[in-house]
Amino acid sequence: MKTGLHITGLSVKIGSETLVDNVALDIGPGEICGIAGESGSGKSMTALSIMGLLPMGAERSGTAQFDDIALFAQNEQQMCALRGRRISMVFQEPMTALNPVRTIGDQVAETLIVHGVASAAEAREIAAEKLNRVGLPASQFSLRRFPHELSGGQRQRVMIAQAIALQPGLLIADEPTTALDVTTQAGILELLAELVDESGMSMLLITHDLGVLAGISHTINIMQTGSIVEAGPTENLFRQRRHSYTRHLFKASRHVAKKHRTKPPSDTLLKVENVTLGYRGKRASLFGKAAIIPAVKDISFSVKSGASLGIVGESGCGKSTLARAILGLEPLHEGRISLAGKPIIASQQMPSDLRAAMQIVFQDPYGSFNPRHLVGRLIAEPLHLTSKSTDTSLREAEIDRALEEVGLAPSDKHKFIHEFSGGQRQRIALARALVIRPELIILDEAVSALDVSIRAQIIDLLVDLRERQNLTYIFISHDLSVVRSVTDNVLVMKAGQIVEEGRTDKVLSAPAHSYTQTLIAATPYIPKDWLDDSPKTNSVKGA
Repeated sequence: MKTGLHITGLSVKIGSETLVDNVALDIGPGEICGIAGESGSGKSMTALSIMGLLPMGAERSGTAQFDDIALFAQNEQQMCALRGRRISMVFQEPMTALNPVRTIGDQVAETLIVHGVASAAEAREIAAEKLNRVGLPASQFSLRRFPHELSGGQRQRVMIAQAIALQPGLLIADEPTTALDVTTQAGILELLAELVDESGMSMLLITHDLGVLAGISHTINIMQTGSIVEAGPTENLFRQRRHSYTRHLFKASRHVAKKHRTKPPSDTLLKVENVTLGYRGKRASLFGKAAIIPAVKDISFSVKSGASLGIVGESGCGKSTLARAILGLEPLHEGRISLAGKPIIASQQMPSDLRAAMQIVFQDPYGSFNPRHLVGRLIAEPLHLTSKSTDTSLREAEIDRALEEVGLAPSDKHKFIHEFSGGQRQRIALARALVIRPELIILDEAVSALDVSIRAQIIDLLVDLRERQNLTYIFISHDLSVVRSVTDNVLVMKAGQIVEEGRTDKVLSAPAHSYTQTLIAATPYIPKDWLDDSPKTNSVKGA
């Protein structure tokens, strides 16, 4: 009898629209099967079909055999008995998948208690064992911690501990490392591979990062508009790339924007001098003074007008804290920050013209917009810092101009944000930043959650806007290939300090500091000889 997961003819429809079309998958025990494709290609819908978690109104057809179980023949009660016990899933965003008001110990133990395989006390012991297995030992990470007290990578490890609590035969991982920094990502991928080897379970890994699949998967399926257009053993598929869409994904994953600087960076715009800031810890006593836990320690650098600076480092190194300080949203404990010679002081009295000179684009554009407002109103929000906010015709003209600059139509201002794709939402986020014509734009992981082809489009757009408008960027990212494309200079941060800085191409090609070398070594890559038929001697990082 065959074991593992075997799917034939899987199709999913909502009304007259086909979301998944005649998909076939085979994953044997101890195998990792990868699915790659752009947003909307049907990757997650395929995973949800296996789990029986399709949205209301969706119709599923085909067959799915998991070991001795016909999955599509199971009713909801029978699927509830399977989920978590025989089949588990790790979702992309652990902060929304985990319960924010329950401790991590209780959430891992819940799986065992719900399935009736352990008492509450036994479940907590097993939860501690599983959390220890994923790198969260109780001696350092109490079971009484809540999800918000952990980093992104640590929360993802909690999700994995929860998923493997009952040693399932099939684990589905849907973009489990997309928003993680490269070293955390490497640790999570290594952990998943070890779990597959140890238990012999099957794993379906969904990701848009071809470098991740090159390093971990045994087979790959390329999906486009609901169908698998090419499939096969990983190395064979990477070498052959028979389908045009596969070749398109490969080209987009290795995309480097062309820079044609007509105006070189000029005078210094931003100056950061000996900046230290952090957060207050716990009081030593009732009347004692809380100690300051530094997040940024004695940092100094400057950015010229029209330049682009990258800031890289692991989660918790102080990148985003530094960005908030530059924007005047975090008070400094020591040091000074100035923009065009004007001091930035975090307070409500900060001059509106200084605030208007700086804007930020966040990682998640959907989460940073009010979904109840039309796009026109969302883009117009920064205009309250200028006199144009009271002039209706001027305001509308600026909204139209900003939309056109990012490649959208003025008529799009009459739509809601949910009517746009992920890439279009990020363009709208850029339009909101551009509408008041700032001097400095901070991009905080602005392309990390986008699939490769949309990411390539946004990178090209950023480079084009910078050259046309002489914009100054601070680009915060864990994706070194993106930093290489967009920035002139880079700062490498570790534990709140700058450990290396210099020209981007030099730092990323010949890193001097051991930590920078570690970051580059942890970056997923496609072996060079898989791409161009050259001898198997060298590899290209960050491909």
